[in-house]
Amino acid sequence: MNFLNNYAVPRAFTEALALRFANQPAPAYSYSYPPDEAVKQVELSLSPYTPRSRKPETVRVLLREVIGEGLEQKWIYTPEDGQLDTTGGLWDAFSSRHRDEILAQAKARLLSPVATQRLEHAGVNYRIKFTREDVRFPFRPVGPHLFGLDDTGRDVLARIFYGLRTSLNFGLLLVVTSMLIGTMIGSFQGYYGGRIDLTGQRLTEIWEALPFLYVLILLGSVYGRSFVLLLVVYGLFNWIGISYYMRAEFLRLRNQQFVEAAQCLGLPDRKILFRHILPNALVPLTTFFPFSLVGAIGTLAALDYLGFGLPPPTASWGQLLAQAQGQAYWWLILYPSLALFLVILLCVFIGEGVRNAFDPRKFTRLE
Repeated sequence: MNFLNNYAVPRAFTEALALRFANQPAPAYSYSYPPDEAVKQVELSLSPYTPRSRKPETVRVLLREVIGEGLEQKWIYTPEDGQLDTTGGLWDAFSSRHRDEILAQAKARLLSPVATQRLEHAGVNYRIKFTREDVRFPFRPVGPHLFGLDDTGRDVLARIFYGLRTSLNFGLLLVVTSMLIGTMIGSFQGYYGGRIDLTGQRLTEIWEALPFLYVLILLGSVYGRSFVLLLVVYGLFNWIGISYYMRAEFLRLRNQQFVEAAQCLGLPDRKILFRHILPNALVPLTTFFPFSLVGAIGTLAALDYLGFGLPPPTASWGQLLAQAQGQAYWWLILYPSLALFLVILLCVFIGEGVRNAFDPRKFTRLE
């Protein structure tokens, strides 16, 4: 107990020691001595204690120097410019000879291990360790690569932007094509009705029953995965939903008075369909366009994640997520997921804004 006789320690510390000598359970304890943070401190710590069969004769007290704020610094040496990345502080306080020695050791560490260097400055002994950071892909975010690198060393931020272009091109082409096909088929079924409508509905239901994913896998194994193949195969199945809504709109509108008036004037069916009925049947198109676009972008990301989408090295958010599946590369999970979430959210908001802008109910009133 000579330590307690020479240094002033709090009563809680002596009580923690007494519990251990009495062979009683005690939690971990730590205390910084002296309490004044303006001077160099030593931390006293006791590990948790569990009672034993016999009382202990000695208790181990761990003492370590507390490194104050500003004393521990990290410098980065880049071989491209041959300089250390320093921000003042200790580096400016060292003499030129010490700085040259540290820089020489940093250069030597790139080739082989070097010993830890010890320097004394202003009455303080500093220990300088040299650690080489080897780049293995995927690599975490660093200076010029704010979003990190993927498994082949490509910048994740650049891949996200290229993936955004791919996703939007795919989504817009798919949605526009699907809506054109669905509008054509649904309008003919709804306008003519009868056997044309009945036959079209049965054929549509049969076509809808085909497994889209199996067809995509089969054609991909035969012709190889590509952007065009994925767009064509998905477009052949994506028009079915909008055709149901357009069919219902044309069934409702074909009995309206303005359609009967156009028929009495002897207008051809083509003009009645696309000049009179279609402008009044755009509600399903403007309503479902943003959701169809969001679904197309999400489907592309899911197919790429499963390995059935675009072939590498095509930039895709799903491929970035698939790279992070085996190991916990958080930057490959966070940033592509965040980009996918933001794009989907913005597409929905923009689509809702466009729909509200063209909503005829805002400009009509009953008198």
